Amino acid sequence: MIDVLMLPGTGHPKGGDGVTEAFMNALDPARFRPRIVPYPATYGGLDMPYGQSVAIGRQALITAIGNSHNDVVIGGYSQGAGIAHEVTILASEGLVDGPRVIASALIADPFRPAGAGIPGYSVASGYGIDALHPSLGNKMQVSRIPTLWAAAEGDPITALPAGNPLRSVADLTEWWSISDPVAVARWGEDLIEKCRTGALQRWWSIENWRSWSGAMAYARGYLWDGRHTHDYIRHGHVQQLADAINSEALLWKI
Repeated sequence: MIDVLMLPGTGHPKGGDGVTEAFMNALDPARFRPRIVPYPATYGGLDMPYGQSVAIGRQALITAIGNSHNDVVIGGYSQGAGIAHEVTILASEGLVDGPRVIASALIADPFRPAGAGIPGYSVASGYGIDALHPSLGNKMQVSRIPTLWAAAEGDPITALPAGNPLRSVADLTEWWSISDPVAVARWGEDLIEKCRTGALQRWWSIENWRSWSGAMAYARGYLWDGRHTHDYIRHGHVQQLADAINSEALLWKI
């Protein structure tokens, strides 16, 4: 049996986003034991900031791996996928204790590298909204652990064009929170530090000017058109990801 540890998307700390469950339900129950790893799954405002939610989620997933007694597939959707991506990197570098992480399944990953997808299927254009941070270097390319990405075309979280201004949303809101004065101060300090160290994504290059006008279309796709939600089910992306995991798992266990 292989444990599948999944972190759901923003706003669904214990699951219930629909996309995560659709993927889990498509796995072969004879070989996989999927379960949700709870974490805050917040994105600022009156709640804790995204950066804090990610840090808690990262530790929750590492703890869940350590508590497993089987080989493990880790993954997630949206914010959860970004966290699982980071933990996959740590596991590939031998920095996660516990059973062997044999694969990673990422849905709508904000860190998805350009060209990453599911073997045998078309690959979405662009790359993750958060994938250009200078501090990350080439670490977003996971090589030692097989990693598959489900990415819907037009989803700005995972398939955003290189020069799209929406990349600034990810940069400027990582620690955004107005839950209390300390949180507001922490957000301001983060923005100052990113400016000081050059840690903002350089989407504004004049080479990218042709894609600037597309920001509204991608925002509409996220907010109203279901590019980040329903498309993963109605266009079969989560089913394709599950099929790939089902067919490759025995090879990964060797």
